[in-house]
Amino acid sequence: MLDKLKAQLRSKMFFDLIASIFLYLLCLIWFAQVDALEQLIEFTHRYEEFELDELLSSTIVLTFLFAIFAYRRWRDVRKLSLYCEELSMIDPITLLPNRRVIDRLLREIRDGRDSQNSFPLSLILVDINGLENIQSRLGNAVAEQATLELFYRYSLLLETDQLISYRNANQCLLFCPKFDQASAEALCEKICQVELDTRKTTLNLLSFKAVSITLKAREEIDGVFDRLEDLLCLRQFNGS
Repeated sequence: MLDKLKAQLRSKMFFDLIASIFLYLLCLIWFAQVDALEQLIEFTHRYEEFELDELLSSTIVLTFLFAIFAYRRWRDVRKLSLYCEELSMIDPITLLPNRRVIDRLLREIRDGRDSQNSFPLSLILVDINGLENIQSRLGNAVAEQATLELFYRYSLLLETDQLISYRNANQCLLFCPKFDQASAEALCEKICQVELDTRKTTLNLLSFKAVSITLKAREEIDGVFDRLEDLLCLRQFNGS
């Protein structure tokens, strides 16, 4: 939704810019035909006792002040837009990055805008079973606390350049640049065997399944989430 809104705003800005330039050229041609400035000067000289000639210089100053005002408002709107975009990339419950962050990182890599080579790039999709039971038996607050505790334990398994994101109510996604297939599979094993002994016994009600895909080139990025979902469905179907 946010990307669609940004595209609409860019289209509207482009249309307004073209319309403004077109109207400016029309006014320039019309003023040249009627000698508008000469008539304005003659009119101000005719009624010089009213100091109408000072309106021209005052209008120039006012135009400059409005240009400063518009620039300052544009900067304020830009800051607010960046802040809203940042909020849209954070899950309000876990305060973790959501799927939009991973989408953006993959888009930058695919378009060649990443500053470093991220390949081999591994993506790990983790499916969490049992959160619905916790929510129905113990309430939303306990389920949210269990989710936070679980994601905290996952984060302890990650390296500094890796990222965990909240995908939906029962899934999280791990973004692991410069991570080969063997390392990704080893991390999946650690995730499925994460220590659940805790004073909050709710974690004992959870079970996990994790699948991974390792990308070796930009061309493999398209459709990677669908492939991850297919792998997860196959893992659940096989019961492994």
